[in-house]
Amino acid sequence: MQRRAAPVQAAPAAPAPALAAAPTAGKAALRAPATAGGFAALDRWTTLDITRAGTTTRQARGDTEGLAAQVNAVARAATVSGGELALPVEARIELRRDGALLAVLEIAGDQVRWTPQPGGPAFTGTPPAQALDALRTALSRTR
Repeated sequence: MQRRAAPVQAAPAAPAPALAAAPTAGKAALRAPATAGGFAALDRWTTLDITRAGTTTRQARGDTEGLAAQVNAVARAATVSGGELALPVEARIELRRDGALLAVLEIAGDQVRWTPQPGGPAFTGTPPAQALDALRTALSRTR
């Protein structure tokens, strides 16, 4: 006489990874400008146009020691979609490659706004004070 194995009940299916991650992914999309080019400009720019107090200067990447690293550190703090800056913009940094505008970084007090171009959504944030101070110092050395 042969024995038949009892049917095994399958464990309840786990939610599909895409569905389980959907709420988190949605929040991340609102917070991180990594989508649609987000921070790609930080690796691609070749010149900066820096506007402070109505005066604009152009800097090639590498003209001012440490400037690229400081822009990178400060820009990456802008992770909140939208939002307004609490203070007026004191410095506007336009990142360009071959004359084309890639992104804009604006500094206003202890906040920054990062806007990928063309027409990307703006992201705001508050970088570490030390990083922001280092960027301001680097900007003051530009001519």
